[in-house]
Amino acid sequence: MNKLLSIIHFSNFEVRFKQTIKDKLPSAVARIALLVTTEYEGIFRNGGIGTYYRTLSERLAAEDFYVVLLLCQSQEKFAGESTIPAVKHIFSTSECIDVLELQPTHLAILSQLLPWEWVDYESYCALFFAQAIATTFPKAYIYIEFPEMLGLGYHTVQAKRSRILGEKCVVAVTLHSGQEWLQEAHARYTHSHPDWFWQTSYYEQYSFEQADLAFFLSHFLKEKVAKYGWKTSHAKHLPYCFSVIEQPLKTITLRKDLQKIVNEDKIPLVFFGRLEERKGLFIFLEAIKLLESNIIEKVHIIFVGKNVALQAEGLQGLDSQQYIKQKLDSKCRYSIVTDLFSQEAIQLVSLLHCAVVCLTSSQENFPNTALEMGQLPVSLIVSDTGGFRETLNLIGRTDAVRWFIPEKVRSLAQAMIQTISAYPEKFGVPMREFLHFVNQHLLNKKLEYINQAFCQTATSSTSYLDKSEPKQWILGMTSMEEQLFLENYAQNEYSGRGEIVELGCWLGSSTISLAMGLEANSCVTNKNQRIHAYDIFIWCSSANMPQSVIGTSLEGKYKDGDSFLDEYMERINSWSHLIHLHPGNIAEIGWQQGEIECLFIDAMKSWELTNSIIKNFFPYLIPEVSLIIHQDFAHYYTSWIHLIMYRLREYLVPIEHPFIYSSRAFRYIKLIPHELLYNLYSFDSFSETEVEAAFSYSLDITSKKMQPNILAAKVMYFIHVKNVEKAKLELKKTIARLDDSEWLELANVQINAEIYHSIDLLT
Repeated sequence: MNKLLSIIHFSNFEVRFKQTIKDKLPSAVARIALLVTTEYEGIFRNGGIGTYYRTLSERLAAEDFYVVLLLCQSQEKFAGESTIPAVKHIFSTSECIDVLELQPTHLAILSQLLPWEWVDYESYCALFFAQAIATTFPKAYIYIEFPEMLGLGYHTVQAKRSRILGEKCVVAVTLHSGQEWLQEAHARYTHSHPDWFWQTSYYEQYSFEQADLAFFLSHFLKEKVAKYGWKTSHAKHLPYCFSVIEQPLKTITLRKDLQKIVNEDKIPLVFFGRLEERKGLFIFLEAIKLLESNIIEKVHIIFVGKNVALQAEGLQGLDSQQYIKQKLDSKCRYSIVTDLFSQEAIQLVSLLHCAVVCLTSSQENFPNTALEMGQLPVSLIVSDTGGFRETLNLIGRTDAVRWFIPEKVRSLAQAMIQTISAYPEKFGVPMREFLHFVNQHLLNKKLEYINQAFCQTATSSTSYLDKSEPKQWILGMTSMEEQLFLENYAQNEYSGRGEIVELGCWLGSSTISLAMGLEANSCVTNKNQRIHAYDIFIWCSSANMPQSVIGTSLEGKYKDGDSFLDEYMERINSWSHLIHLHPGNIAEIGWQQGEIECLFIDAMKSWELTNSIIKNFFPYLIPEVSLIIHQDFAHYYTSWIHLIMYRLREYLVPIEHPFIYSSRAFRYIKLIPHELLYNLYSFDSFSETEVEAAFSYSLDITSKKMQPNILAAKVMYFIHVKNVEKAKLELKKTIARLDDSEWLELANVQINAEIYHSIDLLT
């Protein structure tokens, strides 16, 4: 197959869309996401991977990606038409020849594949679609994501590594559930087609190990494949695959049989998931048989999941429904619901009265069932295996959860008895705002990884730096764009007339960016200790530090109150000669080192620090030269920055530059009067009229994409000044103005208001 790939490359045969498809495509787009999958929720009756790809498509579309969906193992013909708002076009591999202009070489590749080589067929079709997109949009950045399942990305990954797809393409593979793990989870260790099995397993492993980006959803599954011999050290931990279930759910018109189930006056005991061995069907049925009659007569057992043919030894020829009937017969009241879409199944469970939901699989990768059921007001009985723990911990669901020992029938039966005896339970479920916050945080991490991969594989036409080696993202709370901006400034704009001062450097991403630029600056001769880095270097969970190192070597390394100065020193070691370190409290240390040419501020976390920075650092700025960069300009909490920058707008003016992440840069154009520098500012220093003007000004100088952050900071202002009613009113106005995808900072405001001010803004 490698020879065939070489033919594609060296013959330089392009793949294009046929004219009927071209007519449906735009003339140009900036960023495209091609999502390749066998499942998509809403098209097929499934959840899991289907839900992952639906959610991913919605999130990427909200970030201005032009999303194209390619369905494998589907005989349905879409011809590029889509009724899904987040997806611009849908294709299936079965229509590859119908919609693509394939050259004789490509047709020869497909025609010589044997029936049992259908995985190769699907994989080549995916590659040809990727080539067609790259040909149609040569200037676009293209993000392609595959599951590792079946090795569907194998030939696309090979093509990328062979430079067939061009430099602006990034291929990602996410670990979901490959062949080796499925065999183990099903407890089937012999293969009816061993050659096919091992070939496919190799494709899965190769694509995961060689892709530009590799993601794993849970540590549980990563550890599994590592035991199979897979290399995993390069992979990123990113459990991003769940949708927030809105409460209350939309009213649905139930079929008569479903309405009858909802109206039952017994305790609903629900098996939720595909009705198969791997999902724990057998152990669930055995546990039911152990229940005493006084327990059995209280419950109505409801199986909600897809009916499948069973594979276990001795059960071939039986499907799930037949097996359930065989095991339970007339021993108890039960119903089987097998034909619902994922969202319909969730709605059914939510309409049951205080349902008890059992998640009984003995092995789970990153189960969407736990993410979905964990958001509902239901009692949970859960198999204590890695995937379930990780998912429920992710969404903060701890109430009314009973764990049982995997595959232990008596442990499961005991959990059932305890839950039914405590029925109905009172408990809380995760807040919708918190779930939106978690989702948005994970999306931001994914976008960072994608942007980093683009920079590593392409020389961007919008890059600030002309470098032979691609820029790599540096771990920190700064984005790739911010790091590029700082490096470019230190290399190409910094004159050396004054010092570079960095207030708040955490793990050093901004320090290193500045140092890399300064090191390459050919105009500044005296570079020794020109960067002055300030930080207290104390670990703090409330500052989002633990969340920002998830999936890295620092995860779990520090606890609140620990010093991480040693980590910072190690990270900046290569540039230490350029850096003068000032560990400690900025307000106590101050500044006595002369003129400041660049002031990077990520430390205006309170009025005390704000006043100290203005009094101790602003007097040393150089008119018409100095640059101030506010890293927290678009942060929801630091409302005072907007008040201060509005008050000083005559002296500090925004410069033309990309509005990057949460930063905004200002040029110092003339001296600030003494009384403005040494005034002691507080919220009382600003009238309500000036507050309104300040936030309007900030909105005017901010890109549309980041305006939700400014609006969130305005809501937070009213919380800071304890005007709860005005905060609620402002939140209501802002919610009406924004989409759910723009809610990250508002969710932070709500969480902060509840935790630190005991205010529920939504009541």
